[in-house]
Amino acid sequence: MRILRGILVVGVAWFAAGCMQFDYGITLDEDLSGTADVDLAIDLERVAYMAAYIQNSFSGEEGEPTEEQLEAAREEILQGIDEDEDFSVESMRAEIEPDLPEGVTLVHANVEREELLTTMNMRFAFDHVDKLKEIRLDDDDEGDDGGAPVDAEPFEDLEILEDGDQIIIRSEAIDPMKELDDVPWVSDEMVAKLLEGFGVTFSVTSPFEVEEHNATREDGRTLVWEFNLETLQSGEATGIYARLKR
Repeated sequence: MRILRGILVVGVAWFAAGCMQFDYGITLDEDLSGTADVDLAIDLERVAYMAAYIQNSFSGEEGEPTEEQLEAAREEILQGIDEDEDFSVESMRAEIEPDLPEGVTLVHANVEREELLTTMNMRFAFDHVDKLKEIRLDDDDEGDDGGAPVDAEPFEDLEILEDGDQIIIRSEAIDPMKELDDVPWVSDEMVAKLLEGFGVTFSVTSPFEVEEHNATREDGRTLVWEFNLETLQSGEATGIYARLKR
């Protein structure tokens, strides 16, 4: 069972992930060990809309898909998910744990599904924060993330650098809109529909003093970055940046 890959079954591109809520949280200890949480809410109703919209466009019709097309897309997605025989936490662990890097363990996993809404919760413990970049959330030997409903390497672009008593946390800009711009048949209305309710939250909690950051908000020793459709449409895509002092 390939739970993380089996969720998107209609062949839509990965940018449909914009229909999701992503919550990432890292808690650091003094020695840079700690825990990392990955919580995902995946709303495949939006994916059904996109599949029906594409079908409608390719058939030469213009405008919104019909309710019949939407229902057919919903049924196709549900049928594909139902063919996945073992939609369970045990299967989820079996898919993730064998490929975890040394020093990283999956200490909690949960998955729930109700119709087209799927939620996943994972907590990893690590002996050094550098190991997060090596975490993969699928078991695909081909290394192709093209159809994955979640980022197969959620911390791939995160950098945490040590420079004396300084700790720098940074990432590349978060900008799913860039991929959508490269698809000629995706209208502004479709983008708004797909990304309605989209959100990414990233937090870092540490025992260190915060000297500089570009976080959305600061709560004690916790920095929180929040990204949504409004921030993405502003055209000012930003990444994560913080400078901490031991």
